[in-house]
Amino acid sequence: MDDCRALLAKNMKKFRKILSLSQMALAEKVGCSTTLIGNIEINRRFPSAENINRIADALEVKIADLFAEPESAAIGGTGSRQDLKIKLERNIIRAIDETFKKDGQA
Repeated sequence: MDDCRALLAKNMKKFRKILSLSQMALAEKVGCSTTLIGNIEINRRFPSAENINRIADALEVKIADLFAEPESAAIGGTGSRQDLKIKLERNIIRAIDETFKKDGQA
């Protein structure tokens, strides 16, 4: 079993990648520095309770998912396959929308 800091680091990075967010984009959504996000992901810093709430909101997950064992986080644990599918579909729709906006077609 990993400690809570290591679980947070692994899960944050995993959920950030699922949403196709850079550390900078996540930091903007959370309202903190990119350095803080990076340091959390390499297990160098631990966020405040307030930032944990903001990180969970920004990653569209429950706080419990941030601290779940990797095999249960978002799939079969506190989240579900359906939740993951919905998040992936949102990412696809967001990417399509951004593509149309860049092409001036939206």
